[in-house]
Amino acid sequence: MKASKLYFRDLLGLALVVSAILVMLGGIFGVLAVLNYFSHEEALANTYIHESIPLFIFLIPSYLLGKYINRPKWVSEVEEYQLEAAKKASH
Repeated sequence: MKASKLYFRDLLGLALVVSAILVMLGGIFGVLAVLNYFSHEEALANTYIHESIPLFIFLIPSYLLGKYINRPKWVSEVEEYQLEAAKKASH
C-alpha cells in the first residue's frame, strides 16, 4: 500500500464523518418537526420536515463509504503500512 492510498482512505473517512453529521442534523430537524407538530405549530413543523428530508439522503453515501473503507483487505494493508512506517521511524 502506498501513502497516497492511505491519504485517500483518510479523505474518505472525513467524507463519512461529514455525511454522518448531516444525517444526524436531519434527525434533529425531524425531532423538532414532531415536537412542533404535537404543540400545534404546523407551519414550523412543516418547515423543519422540509429541512430534514434532503439531509436523510446522506444515509446512502454514509453506508456506502462505511462499507468501502472497512473492507478487510484494505484494513489489513493499512495496518501493515502503519507498522512498517513505525519501524522505519524507530530506527
